[in-house]
Amino acid sequence: MNWLNRFLLANWSHIFDALLLTMALLCGMQVGESRVQKNWDAEKQKIALAQARQEQRVADVRLTQSQITQEISNEYAKRSKLLADRQPDAHVGGVCNITTAGDRDLSAVSEAPAGAASIPADALSLTAGDAGAVSCAQLSKDAAQTTLMLLEVQRWYQKQSAIEP
Repeated sequence: MNWLNRFLLANWSHIFDALLLTMALLCGMQVGESRVQKNWDAEKQKIALAQARQEQRVADVRLTQSQITQEISNEYAKRSKLLADRQPDAHVGGVCNITTAGDRDLSAVSEAPAGAASIPADALSLTAGDAGAVSCAQLSKDAAQTTLMLLEVQRWYQKQSAIEP
């Protein structure tokens, strides 16, 4: 033990300096680690907040889109009912008014030649018996309904596009 005492007494200042440097290093590491951890936690909190805001924004946009869709759907149903309840005016002449066809020598619909089958070219089209069932009033009603659908789809698209992305 004698040599240890002599070594410690001879180099006590160097040993003390080494201990102080080691303590400073450990304290510095601990302070640096706490600062890094603090910055890390702040960054994670910032990202979580941004994610929560984005999720809320998505939920708000979905709710707005749902409300717009419901509003347009209700408006379409209301207008469609009004359109269906409207009585066509029989006195209005137009493209479908074929009252003069009977006065001519030609028939309103040309007949198929004797050598050709009277099957429609499109296999999915209406049968010959059903072709006469579609009246001008029905065509007018269908055109009005289609126009109403198109207008409502356009309104829906415009309102959906107006929502900020």
